[in-house]
Amino acid sequence: MQFFRGLTRKKQSSSSASAERRKNEQDYYLKNGSSVLEELLALCDGNCRIPIRYFSAIEIERAIKHSESKMGLSGVYMVTGSLDNRPVLVRFNRCQLTNIHRDIAITAQMSHLKNVLRLVGCCLEFEEAVMVYEYVEGISLSDLLFKKGNSNRKSLSWGNRLRIANEVASAIVFLHTEFTTPIIHRDIAPSKVIIDQNNGVAKILDFSLSISLPPGKLEMKSEDGVLGTIGYIAPENGFYDITTQKIDVYSFGALLFELLTGKKMVEMVDSAISKEPIDCEEDNKSHIEKCHAMYTTFEKLQPNIVDRYVRENNVIDIVDPTIFEEHGIEIQ
Repeated sequence: MQFFRGLTRKKQSSSSASAERRKNEQDYYLKNGSSVLEELLALCDGNCRIPIRYFSAIEIERAIKHSESKMGLSGVYMVTGSLDNRPVLVRFNRCQLTNIHRDIAITAQMSHLKNVLRLVGCCLEFEEAVMVYEYVEGISLSDLLFKKGNSNRKSLSWGNRLRIANEVASAIVFLHTEFTTPIIHRDIAPSKVIIDQNNGVAKILDFSLSISLPPGKLEMKSEDGVLGTIGYIAPENGFYDITTQKIDVYSFGALLFELLTGKKMVEMVDSAISKEPIDCEEDNKSHIEKCHAMYTTFEKLQPNIVDRYVRENNVIDIVDPTIFEEHGIEIQ
């Protein structure tokens, strides 16, 4: 009899845990779902397509149950999985400063572009929403450019670098021109660009720091302060928290500079500037303080490193040596 009482208690305990889990999933679903809907309505003025599929928490857990492969990007954690017998990338949000709901809304409206990592669907039943992307055998542009001992770096010919720059630019232009009001990415950096190793196509991802300009306005002061990756944040944004389309242009210019030199922007400017990207776990105050400290240092650097090399007619000295291996003396 004692044995059967024990079984009954275990069943009741299991049933209670399952019921609590279902309630949590329903609560998360309502909370995340309302946030995504709010972002979609604000983004498209009510005229949104939502060409993505919804996945349950159980489907996500099954999809990644046997996964051993992961892709680590700055502020982004993705693991490979399998849904409907096809490979996918499953992204979990681990950065408190980012807006995953806005990321879902924007990515859903841009997934038809070849230079945006396509969103297959999402799951709203976890405390933090989960995004499911198409599977890409990819490497981040940051790893491709800067990771030591990376054999794939040889694929970065001068022509490929120009193509990557053009593909990233096309996605930025779409953000700035194809929505009801311009959307500013605010975190254009090599770590937010994946290169498909099968065809070399550049795919931008992570729109979680993006912000829409108010209707009829060309600039704004953001309520969440200065966000982004140190080294790619425009001075007017770092100093005065002014957000315009130009801050994405500045970040893109830094990315271009790194494509040309093969070196990190902050390392080329001065060793006094922080060489590490913003840690997403830091609070907003310390983030802003870091940005201000960086740009106070940056302002004192005279002359600017690019201007100096141009004036001295030594631009060739900062070009990535890998490019010379391909073109030799012709590039000069």
